[in-house]
Amino acid sequence: MVNFKKLGIILTSTAFSVGVLSPMAQASANVQESPERVAIQVSSTETKVTKSMLIKQVQTLFGDRFNFVTENDFDMGQGHYYSDDKTVRYDLSFHKKVNGKDVYGGFTFKGDNLELENFFYQPANVADAIYPAKYSKADAKKVAEDFLKKMPNTANYKLREDLGNDNFDFGRPITEPISYSFAYSPTHNGVPFSDESMYIEVLANGEVVNMYRNTESTSKATFDSLEQKKNEADVLAQIRENLSVELRYFIDYNYQSEEAIAKLVYMPSSFMGVNALNGQWQTTNGFTSQVPKTKGVEKLSAQPLEPRKKNMTLAEVEELAKSLLKVDSDKVKLRIEAIDERENENGETIYSVNYMYDYGNHGSGSSIEVNKATGEIINFWNMGNEFFETNDKVEPISKDAALAKAIGYLKEFAPSHLHNYSKPLEDPMYDKDSKQYNFSFPRIVNGIAVMGDEISVTISADGKLGALHVNNQKIDNWPSINKAISADKAKTMFSDGLKLNLQYSKQDGEDNNHYNLVYSPVYNGILFNNIDATTGEWLLKADDSKEKPAISHPTAGEELTYLLRQNVLDVKNPANFNAEAAVAKGEALKILVKSLSYGYFEYGPYGRDNDKQSFSNIDKNHPLYETVEQAVRMGILQPADKFEVDATLTRQELAKWLVRVLDLEKAAKHSDIYKLNFTDADTIDSAHAGYVALVSAMGLMDAQQNKFNATEKVTYADLAVSTVRLAKAVNENNSSRNYW
Repeated sequence: MVNFKKLGIILTSTAFSVGVLSPMAQASANVQESPERVAIQVSSTETKVTKSMLIKQVQTLFGDRFNFVTENDFDMGQGHYYSDDKTVRYDLSFHKKVNGKDVYGGFTFKGDNLELENFFYQPANVADAIYPAKYSKADAKKVAEDFLKKMPNTANYKLREDLGNDNFDFGRPITEPISYSFAYSPTHNGVPFSDESMYIEVLANGEVVNMYRNTESTSKATFDSLEQKKNEADVLAQIRENLSVELRYFIDYNYQSEEAIAKLVYMPSSFMGVNALNGQWQTTNGFTSQVPKTKGVEKLSAQPLEPRKKNMTLAEVEELAKSLLKVDSDKVKLRIEAIDERENENGETIYSVNYMYDYGNHGSGSSIEVNKATGEIINFWNMGNEFFETNDKVEPISKDAALAKAIGYLKEFAPSHLHNYSKPLEDPMYDKDSKQYNFSFPRIVNGIAVMGDEISVTISADGKLGALHVNNQKIDNWPSINKAISADKAKTMFSDGLKLNLQYSKQDGEDNNHYNLVYSPVYNGILFNNIDATTGEWLLKADDSKEKPAISHPTAGEELTYLLRQNVLDVKNPANFNAEAAVAKGEALKILVKSLSYGYFEYGPYGRDNDKQSFSNIDKNHPLYETVEQAVRMGILQPADKFEVDATLTRQELAKWLVRVLDLEKAAKHSDIYKLNFTDADTIDSAHAGYVALVSAMGLMDAQQNKFNATEKVTYADLAVSTVRLAKAVNENNSSRNYW
């Protein structure tokens, strides 16, 4: 048994689990986001686990897969545990060069038996995972199942198909490897657990590159009896009878492109399921006999309030930090390490106060963020609540008292935001381990709440401020609520698309080892699904790829279909699409740029200069402005007087674009060193000769009967084939500069 000596605390991100759960987590407005988990480090003298023991576990689970990594290549992290889970975790990682490419990976083992909880791996060679991929989704599923069988105690695991589209390649640049993700839940008597899963990601070359396991031991667990469950049809009727819908804004955030987009959605009633034995409604805080009702919007302030402190100085922010971080203990010393200034994604200047708690010979630290212009807190977490366990013997205040405290702290530390935010629409989450209430105050736009843009406040047992986070995102375009489909139509869609999944769910309470049987609503095949109120379509589909039919073509059908399903090619009627039609330069550029980047070109770290205009005829109001400017940043185009958007793209012009993407233009300009063996070589413009030679030698463009046809049109079929081949060449050559 490890003696838990708190030597330090580090904030750990839940990015991996959020990434895997994103379809469900983003779609659900009913499940409040949990506060960031805190990892508490354990002294190396308090554990007998060594690096050699962890390496042995890797070899046991993975065989000789990582034999190229020596013991010296591995690094072992310090053992840690969480405030809500005292099981100790141990991290093992490596990073090395293999054939000039970065290869890295990591493993997290937990408990005395060193169970693998988390694993990630970036292999050196992913060429076979680029389209056309070596492994299909069905092939990858078999790989995932084989991997699952190697993990201890997984014989009862079951594939989950109700968490949304499990292929996370939709919308990614086609230069990136294709991957497939699968979720498996443990079961009891064939019934899956609602909040326990193992997620496995498989590259399309057949390599498992990610695994995350969120499961618990059930050796002491008790379960509701299946024989006592209510008839499914009766519960279905109960839900339909009490079904209601809410109109909300939903923030769809792309973490890779760093763009936030507001969508208008309808969400279903604010309950998570129905107890299969007694018919009670399941909420975030347990079961209730009353039908959960969403509260109405009530702004925290009817009028804008003055900022806390305009133009805050360094000295003032330091004093604020000291007052917030003050600890009543002779054993602890607070030390302000540094105060930095930075600009955030909204263009605001932020003070970041880095601090340390010195505790004997040890220490731990974090940071506080404050808006310089308003003097208001952006990010704050009170480490003392976890580090010094101040709440262990405190009887927690009531929910209403905690809410009053939270609003009071907001008026004190973030007043200028309050006229844009509402009181909580759902009950707070209460963490019985830390004795903390977690409140979510949603942003209000056009009179309705915004999912994914809120102020979160944590109140400790004694009423002190535990954490405060302002998630105010700069969004200019909000869909008009007047364009939404009717609530009655949305309600009918939810009712018609409703089915039930039977699950075991563990509730917070006195008996934390008991699992209740719950009927969970599934809408259009997905748990917690929503409806796009503007289009009238489901926000999430079980498999997006099935929504778009194939394009038929004798030589480029597969490539055209692939680009269509990746949202690169925009075709309204695939059955009647003419792949032999000439592609205009503007359309060809859009296809090429979308293939190589995430498509949100005006956004990036701390924004980009959107006032630049490289061509006199392509200003900010032109529909291709962002595409053209991104192409300039990528080097595909060079600024000139005009870009002929509607002119037909020729084959030799496409050759130049492809070479520029690969950053080989310097070589291509030496046209005198190339010998062109095409029978129509004399028709190739001398300025394009080097480009044509390179794309031909690299197999990016094909000749027909030994003719390159340099001045002929580029068809959609031609462009699709060349684009797919280019993507593979980009990946193999690591030519990913400026593609975001």
